[in-house]
Amino acid sequence: MRRIGIMGGTFNPIHKGHIALAKAAQKAFALSQVIFIPSGTPPHKALDEIIDKEERLKMVRLAIKGIKKFSVSRIEIDRPGYSYAVDTFRALRRKYGAKTKLFYIMGLDSINEILEWKKPLELFKLCEFIAGTRPGHRVAKIPQLNKVADRIHFIGLGEDISASEIRRKIVKGGKVGKLVPKAVADYIKKRGLYK
Repeated sequence: MRRIGIMGGTFNPIHKGHIALAKAAQKAFALSQVIFIPSGTPPHKALDEIIDKEERLKMVRLAIKGIKKFSVSRIEIDRPGYSYAVDTFRALRRKYGAKTKLFYIMGLDSINEILEWKKPLELFKLCEFIAGTRPGHRVAKIPQLNKVADRIHFIGLGEDISASEIRRKIVKGGKVGKLVPKAVADYIKKRGLYK
């Protein structure tokens, strides 16, 4: 059975924590590929904080260039309206069929908020979850998820990087070269993003 990891997110911007989580998940779960899917219009984020979707897609492409088994999809960028994970995974399930196991790779904060998502329990039928845990962050105890606890897997990460922290640094004129891949840092500077 083929095993594919889906790395979803706003990627505003993509950073080294995202790459580290994707690599750790790929290795730990023997994933044949990891597909990065930047959200088009995320329903749970303040839209005034999010830069243009094509800019975010470009940064993802720059960040994963040359990494084996990593690719990027425009599925949510091209879909009109809000980007709901359940819609994406329905489409991926149709595309890859029952003989492919799908894993949704995400940060712990997303798992802790999953019940606020559109049709979260249907999502658990479409895929399993791999959540990256950062130092000092805890799993919320959500009784409603007890029935699907066997479909949530955790990976500990040494890095504690957040996109909001990166944006704040850029606004203050700080350097973010240690937090994002060099190609992404160069692109942000060249395009004057997050100023």
